[in-house]
Amino acid sequence: MNNLILITGATGFLGGATAVEALKRGLGDRLLFLSRADTAEAALLRVAVNLKILGATDAEICRIAVDQIICADLSGLDLVAHDARLDRVSTVIHSAALATFSNHPSLEKINVDGTVALAKLLYKRPSLARFIYIGTAMACGEHAGDAGSIAERLDLPLDAQQHLVPYTRSKALAEAMLRSEFPDLPLVMARPSIIVGHTRLGCAPSQSIFWVFMVAQMLGAFTIALDQKIDVIPVDWCAGAIVDLALRDKLSSRVYHLSAGDRSSVSFREVDIALAAARGVSPVGAAYEQVAIESLGKLLPQMRECIPGCNDRLLLRALKLYGGFAGLSYVFRNDNLLAEGIAPSPPLTDYLARCVDSARDISIAEQMKWDFK
Repeated sequence: MNNLILITGATGFLGGATAVEALKRGLGDRLLFLSRADTAEAALLRVAVNLKILGATDAEICRIAVDQIICADLSGLDLVAHDARLDRVSTVIHSAALATFSNHPSLEKINVDGTVALAKLLYKRPSLARFIYIGTAMACGEHAGDAGSIAERLDLPLDAQQHLVPYTRSKALAEAMLRSEFPDLPLVMARPSIIVGHTRLGCAPSQSIFWVFMVAQMLGAFTIALDQKIDVIPVDWCAGAIVDLALRDKLSSRVYHLSAGDRSSVSFREVDIALAAARGVSPVGAAYEQVAIESLGKLLPQMRECIPGCNDRLLLRALKLYGGFAGLSYVFRNDNLLAEGIAPSPPLTDYLARCVDSARDISIAEQMKWDFK
């Protein structure tokens, strides 16, 4: 079979959800996984455990055999360069990344150097027809759009001063390196917007970013106005869109926002109402206060009262980071994606109650760990 699909990052949130989606579509026999471990058997176990968490059934997981594992790390791909299975790969879905808003010392080594190494490994292979790089829509940087509407454009800013966190710059750098070093690579850039939860599983697989909405409502204040929109998507819809792009015979564009867009983005007011209903409390509503990032510190006494047991200094730092993104109020246009016939994302408010239920017994401090590795 010369149409294998190589997935990286299957032990992560989005990569794992993408693998589950592929399994549910009956593609198990075509999948090849790049996963690090001491042995292929151990790597397969790591993948299987994560896919189970993300909703794969035992029967679906049993479709994956140990000979579908390439046991390697992005920093050691030279060791598998002669693996004959790579010549049978038609599609790469590269979602492996260090996804953190902390200034991790390995950020560029993994997200940029590792991406370049993977492209080098697959470049000019006889069956390769599509290399899907999973970036981030937030790599557009600050001051990117007209009234907060961001088009699906090719070029991204590379200056560190234009990025709120090093992570988004690392994704922009990786895209630029792929285009410059491998000009005829069959490259497709898929850029998800803000991924929160799962439409069926809520936040059980990951509480990343969800806790920010909880804290904003508890405090009755944040950096976004009540009627400003926020572009949020569930991981399973995002995974489905990625698999759709992977399976299309032809694609009309090179850049796709995997986003809620104009159609499915919701206002913070709508989030407040849906979140309050799920929590069994009253919406903040008119009592809500929009605050500037530099004024978030005045909320420290409220943080200590509303969120006991949390490191309030770390929480303040985190809220400043996320408040910077929320304050941009970006809506990522997804014209290219919709033109491919891919169904729009469900709005966050449709599945927010599941997120609340699944995270009800998990402290804010524990939830924050997903974003500050």
